[in-house]
Amino acid sequence: MQDRFWYEGSNWQGFELAPAGSAAITSGVAAVSRIPTSMEVWYVGLNGSVQDRFWYEGNNWQSFELAPPGSASTHTGIGAVSRIPGSMEVWFVGANGSVQDRFWYEGSNWQGFELAPAGSASITSGVAAVSRIPGSMELWFVGGDASLQDHFWYDTSSKNFDQDVTTDIAIGGSAHVVMRQDGFFSFSTHAHDSGFDNIDYTISAAVMTPDGTVFTFQHSGHTEGTVAGLPFGTPDRNDDFTFVGNNPQITEKWDGILNGTFKASLEGTDTLAAGVTGALGDLVNAIVSAAGKAAAEAVIKLVF
Repeated sequence: MQDRFWYEGSNWQGFELAPAGSAAITSGVAAVSRIPTSMEVWYVGLNGSVQDRFWYEGNNWQSFELAPPGSASTHTGIGAVSRIPGSMEVWFVGANGSVQDRFWYEGSNWQGFELAPAGSASITSGVAAVSRIPGSMELWFVGGDASLQDHFWYDTSSKNFDQDVTTDIAIGGSAHVVMRQDGFFSFSTHAHDSGFDNIDYTISAAVMTPDGTVFTFQHSGHTEGTVAGLPFGTPDRNDDFTFVGNNPQITEKWDGILNGTFKASLEGTDTLAAGVTGALGDLVNAIVSAAGKAAAEAVIKLVF
């Protein structure tokens, strides 16, 4: 197994990652870089094992056997993705034409299962995989009957909501909500002051289920404009906030949350006529009105 590497300002260089006879010469190779300081690569061994080589900045390359001898077809490719920084997933065709899945989450050991039974895949098939968004993966392989097979996965245990927010004054930002079936939630906001004045702001967000239940989130903060840095200082133009919690009503309303709508708003000091309460009330009215409802069935304040 050969390694070739390049760093800006230098020429390509190389070394032997695994000695002669380590890899099946008709096997593919898959690799991911889940974080900037790490790389991981997989290949099928000459004995039908699946081998893992990994590197973390400041350390040498290390290795282990992901699947024992006879697990994989020695003529198969390997697919791999890292859909989030704390996870990696690998697929290969088994010696019996099955499709095998091995996955890892930070803090846990590698685990695996059979994604498709024996005879599903051609033992000479390659495997292709992508993760187009953090909550989804898709895999393709050639079937035992020369068909093209697709397997896909969506994360239904968590739901993400995102929206950029703007104002008529020199401040903008974003709101991000994550909700999970076990009741966990997180609310993150970002605000940036691009003008001269300091600005007090409020970001409000709401998730509404189809039955009219509204979960609300709100944060008030402060950003600095050019004036804060005069004459020679640097203003703190950015303000970031994250709140994490748990609420059993998320679990109760989970099916509705999966099909929920999201709306967020940003208000600056010179537009906050009714204060914080007014800003959140206006947002709830807006999301309810957009859904064609006369009023919210219930309002559950998660962050306020």
